[in-house]
Amino acid sequence: MKRILTAILCVLLPGAGLVATAQVPYNNSSYSQASATIFLDFDGQTVFSPYWNGGQRFICAAPALTNAQMVRIFNQVSEDFRPFNLNITTDSAVYFAAPLNRRMRVIITPTSSWYGSAGGVAYVESFRWGQEVPAFVFSALLNNNAKMISEAASHEIGHTLGLYHQSQYDGNCNFVTEYNAGQGSGEISWAPIMGNAYSRNLTLWHNGPNNWGCNNLQNDVAIIAGTANGFGFRPDDIGNTTGTGAPVTMQNNQFAINGFINTTEDVDFFTLNLPTSGRVQLNGVPFNVANGFSSANIDLRVSLLDQSGTLLATYNPSASVTALADTLLNGGTYYLQITNTSNINASNYGMIGSYALTGSFTANTTLPVYSLVLSGNNSRNKHELSWSIVADEPLESIVLEVSADGRSFTRLQELQGNLRKFVYQPFEKTTLYYRLHVTTASQLSYYSNIVHLREVKTDTKFTLVSNLITGNDILLNAAGSYTWRLVDMNGRSIGNGRTTTGINRIPAGGLGSGMYVLQVADGSELMTERLVKQ
Repeated sequence: MKRILTAILCVLLPGAGLVATAQVPYNNSSYSQASATIFLDFDGQTVFSPYWNGGQRFICAAPALTNAQMVRIFNQVSEDFRPFNLNITTDSAVYFAAPLNRRMRVIITPTSSWYGSAGGVAYVESFRWGQEVPAFVFSALLNNNAKMISEAASHEIGHTLGLYHQSQYDGNCNFVTEYNAGQGSGEISWAPIMGNAYSRNLTLWHNGPNNWGCNNLQNDVAIIAGTANGFGFRPDDIGNTTGTGAPVTMQNNQFAINGFINTTEDVDFFTLNLPTSGRVQLNGVPFNVANGFSSANIDLRVSLLDQSGTLLATYNPSASVTALADTLLNGGTYYLQITNTSNINASNYGMIGSYALTGSFTANTTLPVYSLVLSGNNSRNKHELSWSIVADEPLESIVLEVSADGRSFTRLQELQGNLRKFVYQPFEKTTLYYRLHVTTASQLSYYSNIVHLREVKTDTKFTLVSNLITGNDILLNAAGSYTWRLVDMNGRSIGNGRTTTGINRIPAGGLGSGMYVLQVADGSELMTERLVKQ
């Protein structure tokens, strides 16, 4: 039995004779080597099929889209299907040259009254029928929004390749909603393509329960690449081991790498040869179509390994899909490992697609600091940091910097030159990123690797009776003698002193309304608490 599926603003349809009413900006193909083809039809279409509109002929108008919108739609849909041996095209000649049972037309049109209110419509498995039964995306009902049209197009294509809706059920297997809407916000927000993906950024193929029941798990990637559709995956482009990876070629101390992760488990290796010691900066970015890394399909992770294959550092800011690195390395051979990674909103399943990695190398044959390594862990509910520095020149300053996103860092604490350990209890209840900024006597600056540590609980060395200042004193219960400092949110010092064991009263009668930070330190450890004066 042939099944028709509608998605929230998403459905499919068969087509015939062309009506050229719009000028597609270009005829392009995402993977011309593939014979299996999906045709994104922006030009309008006359449809005459027993499967649509009761078998009555009807005309689909061309969508009211700009050239830029059509380009974005083509790029986003192409990226969703990048790992597969499948060609996404806007060229009707390429579509007609494809085998009859290995092609699908997706008509993008404002004409929807013949069907009703939906983003699109499609018959499940119709790609395999060989009967010229197209899918439809209703652009006007999607407000001519390129992001929404792209999501609807990939969703409907998924139906034609054999996919049902990715749905949600509660812990007792009770049905919640037919369209899994995902979770999160910003760059790393996630939703299944076969769910409701309009408002999320990482919209991916998923392995989860579909609308046939909570125990009916649908492995989207396996179904798309399965034998029934007949096209499978593209061949892997980059080797998966240090011995089979691709060399990094530098020109004027710059390099650029492009690749794609074609399965959830795929790993790409690149060999980086440095002629001498120096600074290496890397910027890994998944393919995207607009600002904010819009519609990226990978949360990217870059790892740095030495010549023996030992892991030196991993770069993966938790709140971003990108991977940034800025580090000092001695001359020699290194390996870059590129892969996907899970985040707080999604597993790495379905994080498949393309990426670009750019980098630069700044040689320094008289490197005053040639080893600067920072490490950290959660210890006793605090962030414990330690480091090693090897330098041929005196250091003027060592500053510990902190960031909430792994990209924008601010000064946290200047450290004594002989100190190699620092403990910090942040008031931020989130993952934090740390790096060292070292300045030599000759005013050269160096940065360590970045480490990230997850949120911590409250401290045991001191406790506040209340974080709300309501009287003339701040009551602090200390386990020993520590220095304290009260600052406002601009970093200006309000007062300072030293605690004694037991209850301490810190004067607060002259404070104005607002937020303040109390810092308590014992030399190598800094603890903070946020206070509010009403």
